[in-house]
Amino acid sequence: MPLKKKLLSLRLRGRAWRIFRAALFIPLIATIWTQHNYTAAMITLAVLILTWLNNWQLRVQEFEEPYYQLWLNVIEGILSVTVMTSVLLRNFEILLAVGCACLFGRVIAHSLLSLSVIREGKKVPGRHVWSKISAMAINATMLVYILGLERYQQIFMVASILLMSAASVEFLYWFYRDPAHRKPLSIASQLTMTRIVLTPFFLWVFFYDNNLNYEDNHIVFKVLALVMVLGFMLTDYLDGHLARKWGEVSTLGKYLDPFSDKISNMTIFMCFIATGYAPVWMVALIYFREASVETLRTLAAAEGLIMPARRSGKWKTALQGIGIVTILVCALDPIQQIEGFKAVWQALPQIVMGVITFVTIASGIDYFVSSKHILQKYV
Repeated sequence: MPLKKKLLSLRLRGRAWRIFRAALFIPLIATIWTQHNYTAAMITLAVLILTWLNNWQLRVQEFEEPYYQLWLNVIEGILSVTVMTSVLLRNFEILLAVGCACLFGRVIAHSLLSLSVIREGKKVPGRHVWSKISAMAINATMLVYILGLERYQQIFMVASILLMSAASVEFLYWFYRDPAHRKPLSIASQLTMTRIVLTPFFLWVFFYDNNLNYEDNHIVFKVLALVMVLGFMLTDYLDGHLARKWGEVSTLGKYLDPFSDKISNMTIFMCFIATGYAPVWMVALIYFREASVETLRTLAAAEGLIMPARRSGKWKTALQGIGIVTILVCALDPIQQIEGFKAVWQALPQIVMGVITFVTIASGIDYFVSSKHILQKYV
């Protein structure tokens, strides 16, 4: 009985906080339309603080009943869309319109999928880390737009769209698993899938100015592209480390990890082809090596054999990451403005890509030499 009373108390407290947060949207919308920006900013800041409190401290969704959770999510989502749409109508901007469409689509899809899960008699999981961070990012983005901080509007909106996409993919993966075995996606697999999801957005960030000359891109998006690459490298290290540390090594992770690495790196290399940082033949050789080694892995798996990662492969991955970061750092405006650097820059990207190509091919040869016992079964 005491446990039931405690659970009821947690639910009632959570509902009160969420209703109070939702109620703040009404004066927020009114102040946006009347252009009382300072008041609107204060209310948005309060909403941001309550979002953090509900998600990270009270964790209200973890104790809520399914239908209450569903409808409270719908109400909060619709109000968030209304606020963002109000900002859009006051100051129309293409990127903000894209953000509104993404948020609206996420609210509708999440609501319908959650309803189908509840009808199956199952509990919709509480918000996981990506969903919580995306909720915070959306509120922070609205605050930046309300304050009219033009230098940061685009970067905040892009970050919010990326985080919403990551949260949506996480939920879709959970939903489309066998209903009898649904469970939250492990942190390691979430990190791996994040690289796959964010890779197409890297293309958008890299070519944001619609110009193949990357030096003409805005400094904000150059920095964002660099941050995304560093994020790819960090998650590549963390997913394997955490999977081993927490005993979450899975068959899915073993296949997704190398796949995500190749998807992200090959996408970046193709961007380098478009900007002239890498000749086609170098990237073609890199692709040939990656495809050949993956074919070798497939042949080994067909024979029930395991082809372990080689040290040369780890060096290859590390060098590719370092080379990509080097090129993106050197493309930043402050570096480009260094006296005499322009002459170095004319050859630097091709030299870096040449070293990457050589090490990548050498690594491929090492894999084939060490796996000749696999090839002998087919030749």
